[in-house]
Amino acid sequence: MSGGWIAGDVRARGLAAADVLDIADRVAATPDLVSACTLLGQTKWGHRIGEARTVEAAQRMVFDALLWQMRILAGWLPSEGVEAVRCCLLWFEIRNIEDRLAYFGGAPAEAPYDLGRLGIISKGLTGTSSASDVRRLMRASAWGDASGDDIYAIRIALRRTWYRRVRAASPELRTWSDAAAWLFASRERLARRDGGAALAATPPSLPSTWSWATVPWSGQNLWHGEERWWEQVRDEGVRLLHGSMGGKEPVLGAVATLASSAHRIATALEIAAGGGRLERLDAAV
Repeated sequence: MSGGWIAGDVRARGLAAADVLDIADRVAATPDLVSACTLLGQTKWGHRIGEARTVEAAQRMVFDALLWQMRILAGWLPSEGVEAVRCCLLWFEIRNIEDRLAYFGGAPAEAPYDLGRLGIISKGLTGTSSASDVRRLMRASAWGDASGDDIYAIRIALRRTWYRRVRAASPELRTWSDAAAWLFASRERLARRDGGAALAATPPSLPSTWSWATVPWSGQNLWHGEERWWEQVRDEGVRLLHGSMGGKEPVLGAVATLASSAHRIATALEIAAGGGRLERLDAAV
Protein backbone atom coordinates (compact mmCIF):
# COMPACT_ATOMS: atom_id res chain seq x y z
CA MET A 1 0.00 0.00 0.00
CA SER A 2 1.16 3.54 -0.75
CA GLY A 3 1.51 6.03 2.08
CA GLY A 4 0.34 8.74 -0.31
CA TRP A 5 -2.79 6.80 -1.17
CA ILE A 6 -3.56 6.05 2.48
CA ALA A 7 -3.39 9.73 3.40
CA GLY A 8 -5.57 10.60 0.41
CA ASP A 9 -8.06 7.85 1.21
CA VAL A 10 -8.43 9.07 4.79
CA ARG A 11 -9.02 12.61 3.52
CA ALA A 12 -11.48 11.33 0.89
CA ARG A 13 -13.55 9.51 3.46
CA GLY A 14 -13.51 12.53 5.73
CA LEU A 15 -14.67 14.88 2.99
CA ALA A 16 -17.45 12.63 1.73
CA ALA A 17 -18.67 10.97 4.94
CA ALA A 18 -21.45 13.46 5.62
CA ASP A 19 -22.67 13.34 2.04
CA VAL A 20 -23.71 9.70 2.26
CA LEU A 21 -26.72 11.21 4.07
CA ASP A 22 -27.69 13.74 1.41
CA ILE A 23 -28.84 17.21 2.48
CA ALA A 24 -30.45 17.82 -0.91
CA ASP A 25 -33.77 16.30 0.20
CA ARG A 26 -34.00 18.81 3.05
CA VAL A 27 -33.10 21.70 0.74
CA ALA A 28 -35.82 20.67 -1.73
CA ALA A 29 -38.37 20.64 1.08
CA THR A 30 -37.75 24.27 2.09
CA PRO A 31 -40.40 26.84 1.07
CA ASP A 32 -38.14 29.32 -0.76
CA LEU A 33 -34.61 30.15 -1.85
CA VAL A 34 -33.80 32.16 1.28
CA SER A 35 -34.74 29.23 3.52
CA ALA A 36 -32.75 26.84 1.31
CA CYS A 37 -29.66 29.04 1.51
CA THR A 38 -30.05 29.42 5.29
CA LEU A 39 -30.08 25.65 5.62
CA LEU A 40 -27.06 25.22 3.33
CA GLY A 41 -25.23 27.95 5.24
CA GLN A 42 -24.94 25.52 8.15
CA THR A 43 -23.03 23.01 6.01
CA LYS A 44 -19.78 22.83 4.08
CA TRP A 45 -21.77 23.67 0.93
CA GLY A 46 -22.91 27.05 2.19
CA HIS A 47 -19.91 29.34 2.65
CA ARG A 48 -21.24 32.84 1.88
CA ILE A 49 -24.33 31.34 0.23
CA GLY A 50 -26.51 33.68 2.26
CA GLU A 51 -25.34 36.42 -0.11
CA ALA A 52 -26.95 34.70 -3.09
CA ARG A 53 -29.98 36.48 -4.51
CA THR A 54 -30.70 34.14 -7.40
CA VAL A 55 -30.82 30.39 -7.93
CA GLU A 56 -27.91 30.65 -10.36
CA ALA A 57 -25.75 32.48 -7.81
CA ALA A 58 -26.54 29.91 -5.11
CA GLN A 59 -25.78 27.03 -7.48
CA ARG A 60 -22.49 28.65 -8.42
CA MET A 61 -21.49 28.78 -4.75
CA VAL A 62 -22.32 25.08 -4.35
CA PHE A 63 -20.10 24.20 -7.31
CA ASP A 64 -17.35 26.46 -5.96
CA ALA A 65 -17.54 24.46 -2.73
CA LEU A 66 -17.29 21.20 -4.67
CA LEU A 67 -14.23 22.42 -6.56
CA TRP A 68 -12.54 23.55 -3.36
CA GLN A 69 -13.10 20.16 -1.71
CA MET A 70 -11.66 18.38 -4.73
CA ARG A 71 -8.61 20.62 -4.72
CA ILE A 72 -8.07 19.81 -1.05
CA LEU A 73 -8.35 16.11 -1.83
CA ALA A 74 -5.87 16.34 -4.72
CA GLY A 75 -3.34 17.93 -2.39
CA TRP A 76 -3.16 14.71 -0.37
CA LEU A 77 -2.69 12.34 -3.29
CA PRO A 78 0.25 10.85 -5.20
CA SER A 79 0.63 11.91 -8.83
CA GLU A 80 -1.60 9.12 -10.16
CA GLY A 81 -4.38 10.22 -7.83
CA VAL A 82 -3.95 13.88 -8.75
CA GLU A 83 -4.48 12.97 -12.40
CA ALA A 84 -7.66 11.01 -11.59
CA VAL A 85 -9.09 14.01 -9.74
CA ARG A 86 -7.87 16.50 -12.33
CA CYS A 87 -9.50 14.74 -15.27
CA CYS A 88 -12.86 14.83 -13.46
CA LEU A 89 -12.50 18.49 -12.49
CA LEU A 90 -11.83 19.57 -16.05
CA TRP A 91 -15.61 19.98 -16.24
CA PHE A 92 -14.99 23.28 -14.46
CA GLU A 93 -12.47 24.31 -17.11
CA ILE A 94 -15.00 23.50 -19.80
CA ARG A 95 -17.40 25.84 -18.00
CA ASN A 96 -14.71 28.54 -17.88
CA ILE A 97 -14.06 28.20 -21.60
CA GLU A 98 -17.75 28.22 -22.51
CA ASP A 99 -18.37 31.25 -20.28
CA ARG A 100 -15.54 33.03 -22.08
CA LEU A 101 -17.00 32.15 -25.47
CA ALA A 102 -20.41 33.39 -24.34
CA TYR A 103 -18.78 36.65 -23.25
CA PHE A 104 -17.50 37.16 -26.79
CA GLY A 105 -21.13 36.92 -27.90
CA GLY A 106 -22.30 39.64 -25.51
CA ALA A 107 -23.05 37.70 -22.31
CA PRO A 108 -21.95 39.21 -18.97
CA ALA A 109 -18.43 38.32 -17.87
CA GLU A 110 -18.38 35.47 -15.35
CA ALA A 111 -15.74 34.97 -12.69
CA PRO A 112 -13.87 31.81 -13.71
CA TYR A 113 -13.72 28.74 -11.52
CA ASP A 114 -10.34 28.61 -9.80
CA LEU A 115 -8.77 25.23 -10.59
CA GLY A 116 -5.32 26.22 -9.37
CA ARG A 117 -2.68 23.76 -10.57
CA LEU A 118 -5.37 21.35 -11.73
CA GLY A 119 -6.34 23.56 -14.67
CA ILE A 120 -4.93 23.45 -18.20
CA ILE A 121 -5.74 26.75 -19.94
CA SER A 122 -8.07 28.58 -17.53
CA LYS A 123 -5.41 31.09 -16.51
CA GLY A 124 -4.78 31.99 -20.16
CA LEU A 125 -8.43 32.65 -21.00
CA THR A 126 -8.34 36.23 -19.72
CA GLY A 127 -5.98 37.12 -22.56
CA THR A 128 -8.34 35.85 -25.29
CA SER A 129 -10.67 38.04 -27.32
CA SER A 130 -12.17 35.59 -29.81
CA ALA A 131 -13.03 31.95 -30.39
CA SER A 132 -9.92 31.75 -32.60
CA ASP A 133 -7.78 32.78 -29.62
CA VAL A 134 -9.39 30.06 -27.50
CA ARG A 135 -8.75 27.50 -30.23
CA ARG A 136 -5.09 28.49 -30.34
CA LEU A 137 -4.80 28.00 -26.59
CA MET A 138 -6.41 24.60 -26.88
CA ARG A 139 -4.18 23.54 -29.75
CA ALA A 140 -1.06 24.26 -27.70
CA SER A 141 -2.36 22.32 -24.68
CA ALA A 142 -3.62 18.89 -23.69
CA TRP A 143 -7.06 19.83 -25.03
CA GLY A 144 -5.80 19.58 -28.61
CA ASP A 145 -7.15 21.27 -31.72
CA ALA A 146 -10.88 21.89 -31.96
CA SER A 147 -10.82 21.53 -35.78
CA GLY A 148 -12.93 24.65 -36.09
CA ASP A 149 -13.24 28.22 -34.77
CA ASP A 150 -16.99 28.20 -34.22
CA ILE A 151 -18.31 27.83 -30.70
CA TYR A 152 -20.09 24.54 -31.35
CA ALA A 153 -16.96 22.90 -32.75
CA ILE A 154 -15.01 23.99 -29.67
CA ARG A 155 -17.76 22.78 -27.35
CA ILE A 156 -17.81 19.30 -28.89
CA ALA A 157 -14.02 19.07 -29.03
CA LEU A 158 -13.79 19.89 -25.33
CA ARG A 159 -16.25 17.17 -24.39
CA ARG A 160 -14.67 14.60 -26.68
CA THR A 161 -11.26 15.16 -25.13
CA TRP A 162 -12.72 15.25 -21.63
CA TYR A 163 -14.60 11.97 -21.99
CA ARG A 164 -11.53 10.25 -23.42
CA ARG A 165 -9.25 11.54 -20.68
CA VAL A 166 -11.65 10.55 -17.91
CA ARG A 167 -12.23 7.05 -19.29
CA ALA A 168 -8.48 6.43 -19.45
CA ALA A 169 -7.96 7.17 -15.76
CA SER A 170 -9.56 4.03 -14.28
CA PRO A 171 -12.04 1.23 -15.10
CA GLU A 172 -14.72 2.81 -12.91
CA LEU A 173 -14.38 6.16 -14.63
CA ARG A 174 -14.38 4.43 -18.01
CA THR A 175 -17.90 3.07 -17.46
CA TRP A 176 -19.25 6.36 -16.14
CA SER A 177 -17.61 8.30 -18.97
CA ASP A 178 -18.85 5.98 -21.74
CA ALA A 179 -22.41 6.14 -20.43
CA ALA A 180 -22.25 9.94 -20.09
CA ALA A 181 -20.80 10.38 -23.58
CA TRP A 182 -23.56 8.26 -25.10
CA LEU A 183 -26.29 10.20 -23.26
CA PHE A 184 -24.81 13.51 -24.37
CA ALA A 185 -24.39 12.26 -27.94
CA SER A 186 -28.02 11.14 -27.88
CA ARG A 187 -29.04 14.68 -26.89
CA GLU A 188 -27.11 16.08 -29.85
CA ARG A 189 -28.72 13.62 -32.25
CA LEU A 190 -32.21 14.39 -31.00
CA ALA A 191 -31.48 18.07 -31.60
CA ARG A 192 -30.25 17.17 -35.12
CA ARG A 193 -26.79 18.53 -34.42
CA ASP A 194 -23.61 17.01 -35.85
CA GLY A 195 -21.70 16.56 -32.61
CA GLY A 196 -23.30 13.28 -31.63
CA ALA A 197 -21.23 11.23 -34.05
CA ALA A 198 -17.99 12.90 -32.93
CA LEU A 199 -18.73 12.08 -29.28
CA ALA A 200 -20.02 8.53 -29.67
CA ALA A 201 -20.73 7.09 -33.11
CA THR A 202 -21.90 3.71 -31.81
CA PRO A 203 -23.31 2.54 -28.47
CA PRO A 204 -20.53 1.74 -25.98
CA SER A 205 -20.01 -1.69 -24.47
CA LEU A 206 -21.19 -1.27 -20.89
CA PRO A 207 -21.60 -3.61 -17.90
CA SER A 208 -25.07 -5.12 -17.60
CA THR A 209 -25.93 -2.77 -14.74
CA TRP A 210 -25.47 0.13 -17.15
CA SER A 211 -27.14 -1.38 -20.22
CA TRP A 212 -30.15 0.90 -19.75
CA ALA A 213 -27.99 3.84 -20.90
CA THR A 214 -27.89 2.63 -24.52
CA VAL A 215 -31.64 2.19 -25.05
CA PRO A 216 -33.20 4.39 -27.76
CA TRP A 217 -33.86 7.79 -26.21
CA SER A 218 -36.56 10.33 -26.98
CA GLY A 219 -36.72 13.99 -26.08
CA GLN A 220 -39.32 13.17 -23.45
CA ASN A 221 -37.29 10.60 -21.50
CA LEU A 222 -33.62 11.49 -22.03
CA TRP A 223 -33.54 13.71 -18.96
CA HIS A 224 -34.69 10.74 -16.91
CA GLY A 225 -31.65 8.88 -18.22
CA GLU A 226 -29.36 11.74 -17.21
CA GLU A 227 -30.77 11.77 -13.68
CA ARG A 228 -30.47 8.00 -13.50
CA TRP A 229 -26.80 8.37 -14.49
CA TRP A 230 -26.24 10.64 -11.50
CA GLU A 231 -28.06 8.31 -9.12
CA GLN A 232 -26.11 5.26 -10.25
CA VAL A 233 -22.79 7.09 -10.07
CA ARG A 234 -23.71 8.13 -6.56
CA ASP A 235 -24.59 4.56 -5.53
CA GLU A 236 -21.36 3.19 -6.96
CA GLY A 237 -19.43 6.05 -5.39
CA VAL A 238 -20.74 5.19 -1.92
CA ARG A 239 -19.60 1.59 -2.44
CA LEU A 240 -16.14 2.69 -3.62
CA LEU A 241 -15.84 5.08 -0.70
CA HIS A 242 -15.80 2.08 1.61
CA GLY A 243 -13.28 0.15 -0.49
CA SER A 244 -9.81 -0.95 0.58
CA MET A 245 -7.45 1.71 1.90
CA GLY A 246 -4.28 2.43 -0.01
CA GLY A 247 -5.70 2.71 -3.53
CA LYS A 248 -7.98 4.67 -5.84
CA GLU A 249 -11.36 3.33 -4.69
CA PRO A 250 -12.08 5.67 -1.74
CA VAL A 251 -10.81 8.66 -3.74
CA LEU A 252 -13.04 7.90 -6.74
CA GLY A 253 -15.87 7.22 -4.31
CA ALA A 254 -15.43 10.66 -2.76
CA VAL A 255 -15.33 12.35 -6.17
CA ALA A 256 -18.53 10.58 -7.24
CA THR A 257 -20.34 11.13 -3.95
CA LEU A 258 -19.46 14.80 -3.65
CA ALA A 259 -20.17 15.60 -7.32
CA SER A 260 -23.55 13.88 -7.22
CA SER A 261 -24.39 15.71 -3.98
CA ALA A 262 -23.56 19.04 -5.61
CA HIS A 263 -25.75 18.12 -8.59
CA ARG A 264 -28.65 17.15 -6.32
CA ILE A 265 -28.29 20.30 -4.24
CA ALA A 266 -28.31 22.45 -7.40
CA THR A 267 -31.55 20.76 -8.48
CA ALA A 268 -32.98 21.12 -4.97
CA LEU A 269 -32.30 24.87 -5.03
CA GLU A 270 -34.42 25.18 -8.17
CA ILE A 271 -37.23 23.26 -6.47
CA ALA A 272 -37.03 25.44 -3.35
CA ALA A 273 -37.03 28.64 -5.39
CA GLY A 274 -40.20 27.43 -7.12
CA GLY A 275 -41.91 26.92 -3.77
CA GLY A 276 -42.02 23.15 -4.10
CA ARG A 277 -42.43 21.32 -0.80
CA LEU A 278 -41.27 17.87 -1.82
CA GLU A 279 -40.73 15.17 0.78
CA ARG A 280 -37.96 13.75 -1.36
CA LEU A 281 -35.91 15.13 -4.21
CA ASP A 282 -36.67 11.93 -6.14
CA ALA A 283 -40.20 13.21 -6.65
CA ALA A 284 -38.79 15.77 -9.06
CA VAL A 285 -37.23 13.24 -11.42
